[in-house]
Amino acid sequence: MKSCIILCGGRSRRMGQDKGLMTLNKDPMIIHSLKIVERLVDEIIVVLRDKKQLDSYQKYVEDFKIQNQKTDTNIILVTDVEKDQGPLLGLCTGLSHIKSEGALTLPCDSPFISSYFVNKMFEMVNEVEVQGMVPVWPDGLTEPLHAYYSKECIPLIKDRLKNGFRNVKSLLDKINVAYIEVGILDPDKKSFINLNRPEDVSQSRE
Repeated sequence: MKSCIILCGGRSRRMGQDKGLMTLNKDPMIIHSLKIVERLVDEIIVVLRDKKQLDSYQKYVEDFKIQNQKTDTNIILVTDVEKDQGPLLGLCTGLSHIKSEGALTLPCDSPFISSYFVNKMFEMVNEVEVQGMVPVWPDGLTEPLHAYYSKECIPLIKDRLKNGFRNVKSLLDKINVAYIEVGILDPDKKSFINLNRPEDVSQSRE
């Protein structure tokens, strides 16, 4: 079974509005991600900040489900137990809801995720026994939000949260991680493009 977690609970301060609902070529960014991922996995957990944000996503996701009735992929919207605690809590929330042993994690502001990247991540995860698989750039910078994490990470994440950490990168030195070059996972590297500001979205529109 293949699981995917999409993190949508950020405050989007640089964007000025909810990034996942920003329209790019007629569709909200969250729908761009769902269109790619739902064909390749068995379940998708969309992690949101609170019930208010969940309600705003509900209509778009329900419409998407209606338009894709042939798919068997289960799409579930969930909220963090405590809002505004950063992506590390979001990851913990997502992992606690999946039915498989681990999940590919994605941010909601990367609408150009490729099917090649998704398939390659799951393919490579099956070849190694690790708690995490994280893309890495030639300069050493990592992509901890475009990564795979095992449910074994949950107690370690909770420990990090207790110690005041909120970013996912703080988890990496506490788990067994395989670092994979971004070029192997996505030769075009478009899967790692983040749209953080209104001008980023404007420049990406057709």
